[in-house]
Amino acid sequence: LPYFLGKHFDPVTANLIAALYSVGMMPGGIIVGVVSDWFGGRRATVIGVFMSCLMVFLGVFSQNSETLGATSLRVMLAIMGILVGGPNNIITSAVAADLASHPSVKGSNKSLGTVTGLINGCGAITASIGLLAVGPLQSTFGWSSVWFFLMGCTAVGTLLMSPKIYSELFPPVEEETDAEVGDV
Repeated sequence: LPYFLGKHFDPVTANLIAALYSVGMMPGGIIVGVVSDWFGGRRATVIGVFMSCLMVFLGVFSQNSETLGATSLRVMLAIMGILVGGPNNIITSAVAADLASHPSVKGSNKSLGTVTGLINGCGAITASIGLLAVGPLQSTFGWSSVWFFLMGCTAVGTLLMSPKIYSELFPPVEEETDAEVGDV
């Protein structure tokens, strides 16, 4: 991001715009958490909505990134920071919370830190690999291809969450046993 911005703005403005993306990431986890609480703890569904909104912003960015002014970029990147940071923070903490309440853990939380570290580590490795694609994409096809690449990565991540989203939106119906029917 700083490299892209440095091509269009002076260093101070480019760093300010890039910093707003990071600043946007901070309240993202709180916002996703509050919104998921409003919707009965449906974290995956809320994350899916945030990621879908991110794809829209990336699409707009892919078409207009080189012509947007500093103010528009500040607003867009701050919002995109919220849309990225929220799901990132919630996925990590929610998995740890879900794992802590899983029956297989049985009160032992020795592995929670390891699992959380593995989730963050896998995300960092994936992001690093993705960064390796930025240079060749940009030099061959231009900056819009980079934003389309990020849209594709976001779509794949959202699709990988689709079973969880589906189970939140359409929970399995528990069948009544004969004993429960007789109790009525």
